[in-house]
Amino acid sequence: MIFITIGESPRDDVIPELLTIIGKNLPYREIGLIDGIAPSAYTPYSADDLLVSKKKDGTIAHVSHRWVRERLSKMKFDELTVLLCTAEFDSDKLILPYKVIDGFFHALPRFQSATIVVPEKDQCEYAKKRWAKIAQEVNCVYFSPYEKRKMDLDLTNQQLTYLDCIGFTLEHEKLFREHTRGFVLSARKILGNYLRTLLS
Repeated sequence: MIFITIGESPRDDVIPELLTIIGKNLPYREIGLIDGIAPSAYTPYSADDLLVSKKKDGTIAHVSHRWVRERLSKMKFDELTVLLCTAEFDSDKLILPYKVIDGFFHALPRFQSATIVVPEKDQCEYAKKRWAKIAQEVNCVYFSPYEKRKMDLDLTNQQLTYLDCIGFTLEHEKLFREHTRGFVLSARKILGNYLRTLLS
């Protein structure tokens, strides 16, 4: 199995926990799309083009959605390959989290209220449009999974809180559950459960 991060590899903050959710110690290799690439090559063009990932030194990487799409289109995959990013891409050669997550929500009743949590403030406008279908009222807040920050969000009355980045951990899920009476779901958990079913 191959895991592709849009940041730098290795993603020791993602893959070990993802394998724990899957429940198997699978052989795998990692590809970091920006490994060895100068930041000027993948700098986002605008807020609409912004993706957020992590470098191996722990710092945040701001990556162009368009650049990632072009890079992926030139790659060949000979084995099961998972993209570790929830942004929308079009490929029949990869397991795309956004398709997995979209299908998951499509199978659920529409919520009364939902809050989408993204890493950067500039991602909120797009996130609200993208996930408008999952609830009658959709809000968005930003909270980076890659920086230490005090939780100061009031999500008490939200029926659903969805953590829309593979960087959010199970500990982040636990943290958000302490601030809401509703459901808390993370992209990582949804993807991991999908892969567990696929590989069982």
